[in-house]
Amino acid sequence: MKVMKTDLKNLKTEVEKKKDEVPENVRVPNRIRNAVKDFFSSGEDRELKWDFQKRYNDESNFEMTDFITKSVKGIAPEVSSEVLDAAVKRYFTSKKEGATRKARNKDVAHKQRQATYERKKEKLRRRQMALEKKTNWNKDKRAKVKSLLESKGAKKLMSSDEEGNDGFISHPYSWESDTWRQIKDSLDAKYIEICPPRSRRLLQKRTRGSVKEQEKPNLGE
Repeated sequence: MKVMKTDLKNLKTEVEKKKDEVPENVRVPNRIRNAVKDFFSSGEDRELKWDFQKRYNDESNFEMTDFITKSVKGIAPEVSSEVLDAAVKRYFTSKKEGATRKARNKDVAHKQRQATYERKKEKLRRRQMALEKKTNWNKDKRAKVKSLLESKGAKKLMSSDEEGNDGFISHPYSWESDTWRQIKDSLDAKYIEICPPRSRRLLQKRTRGSVKEQEKPNLGE
């Protein structure tokens, strides 16, 4: 019974796919193709839409499909149902593929933003650890740097990194002073000095790249 249910489910899926497919030998005139595009836009103006998470023949997509079909028939009554159905299905498929590409790009951008955030978070953690071991700085300097590294927006002050062919490329911000860059370099060098040899080998190589333009944050000198 379990096997039969699985076979029936697969068969149903195949039937649904066949319903969505457009015969390749159906030729759609440019006039009909353009009319479908135009009436799709008109449908959107009427707040109709296609749900690209669903199949073409799903009930949720019927209203937009019906509007386009009837509208095209209104200006081209001679067009056959086969040609018109092929035109609408092909446009649905192209719009769905475009929506999928857009969603994937957003997903990639989100992952890139998350990776950048995690790198800044880790960079901040390492510098906080290194600061605790900085014995050659006076008490006042250590207190000021600690206050900055523990501030609410400290992660935003860490330079932006991008992946290169050989490790990471760090892009310092345009507002950074030479003093602040020297402080960061000193902390980074201290971290490498104090971390275990095994951890040191796992550290990605970093090189300094071009300056990244950014508005100066509201910080004291």
